[in-house]
Amino acid sequence: MDATSDLIWHKQIPLKVSVLALRLLRNRLPTKHNLAVRNIISQESQFCVTGCGGLETAQHLFLSCPVFAPLWGSRARRFFLQLVWLCYISVLWNERNNRVFKATETTLHVRQG
Repeated sequence: MDATSDLIWHKQIPLKVSVLALRLLRNRLPTKHNLAVRNIISQESQFCVTGCGGLETAQHLFLSCPVFAPLWGSRARRFFLQLVWLCYISVLWNERNNRVFKATETTLHVRQG
């Protein structure tokens, strides 16, 4: 498995989050644009759910939508990074406890560069 697969399918990640991430990476989420491409909804209905006027693609929704983009702003980014840190310490602590109490360990892959 590559590093992305290791992250997505990590045992600490809930299955539904792993599936969501995989579908996002493969552009398989049922965004309005993808639904319109498959003729499930009309072409006129493929605009972003926020009402911003953009086509609801995964890239738009998660990165460039002017309604959701502020989530990546300074205060929200700091909060997001704090959540990442909390997840990190949780995973690390669980790994430590597995090694101490269960005599098991997960192989850690650290990418250089």
